[in-house]
Amino acid sequence: MRRLLLAGGGHAHLFVLEAVAQGHFPDTELTVVSPDERQVYSGMVPGFVAGRYTFDDIILDLRAITTAVGGAFVLGRVRRIDAAARRMELEDGTTLPYDVASVAVGSRARGGDLPGVAAYAHRSKPTEQAVGIVAALEALARSAGPEPLKVAISGGGAAGVELALAARARLDQLGAGRAIITLHDAGPALLAGHAPYALNAVERVLREREISVRMASRIDEVGADYLRLSGGQVLSADLVIWATGPAAPTLFADSSLTTDAAGYLLVDDHLAAVGTTGLFGAGDAVTLQSAPRTPKAGVFAVRQGPVLAHNLGRAVSVVGNSGTGTGDPMGRPYRPQPRSLALLNTGDGRAILSYGATVLVGRWAMHLKDWIDRRFMRRFQRLSS
Repeated sequence: MRRLLLAGGGHAHLFVLEAVAQGHFPDTELTVVSPDERQVYSGMVPGFVAGRYTFDDIILDLRAITTAVGGAFVLGRVRRIDAAARRMELEDGTTLPYDVASVAVGSRARGGDLPGVAAYAHRSKPTEQAVGIVAALEALARSAGPEPLKVAISGGGAAGVELALAARARLDQLGAGRAIITLHDAGPALLAGHAPYALNAVERVLREREISVRMASRIDEVGADYLRLSGGQVLSADLVIWATGPAAPTLFADSSLTTDAAGYLLVDDHLAAVGTTGLFGAGDAVTLQSAPRTPKAGVFAVRQGPVLAHNLGRAVSVVGNSGTGTGDPMGRPYRPQPRSLALLNTGDGRAILSYGATVLVGRWAMHLKDWIDRRFMRRFQRLSS
């Protein structure tokens, strides 16, 4: 029996689990290790916050899926990867050996280690913590007094924009429509890396929903009822949502693996870790050596999934023949798509569709997003049945 170890329940690993269920990994002992038994689908979190989806709609039961496809699920967080010895060490001291392994643990929220963020801010990463934003908004609405509530969102990327709009929708439903919502970002413009056409549409929707935007506004500290900006200005805040861009997991720095300058695991075109054998990676946790500017976004991780599943299968089959598990160089290469479809939930029944220079806003775009997301969830939720 060859030992396949998957660390994390990222999008790409779902395709590997599906391939296992389809019988593409014969004579393979599968183990999945994750700090959470249930995986929240990040693409539907803003819809959950806005009240469009239930908790069950956005959850994948990783333990149940793993068990259903014949694997073993281990609840734990990987602390270190010893690639030379082919084993992963967990925070509780457990050691998991492997012949072939893959890492799809996602990313951290940038600035999550700043003073007060962990204690007082509600974070969008890791995604399993994002569901707590709803409870926080409900508690905030119950505490409302004569003065308008003040909500601050840190992060002007797609996640921050969607969560700001979702928070407005939820507070409107809770009778707290007078809340002042402000979006803060340290950069010069919202949606860094997106087409300017999309930015224009987003700015228009934010104005319609009365959400203020403060650019070049770096938050250095979060308190129980305030936030401090880098220039020293202190602003009152009843609730802070931390939705900044991605930061690399600390895992790789402690594992002596080859990373890029930002600390992400460096992988080649076959999604195999550079400088070692038997180890692969996908999703937000990695950087593609041949295309390092590929965005850390779910749409790219989903495209990586079938390639990863195929190449892991080839690598596992090599183990049985030569014991190397290096990954067959004739395996499939992953080529990031030059353009990708982006659908941003505006929280009011509409969505912003962006594809290249095409940007459209409407309810039909939200229906399209809803269809895509629900189809994705049905595909993998059925693995546990």
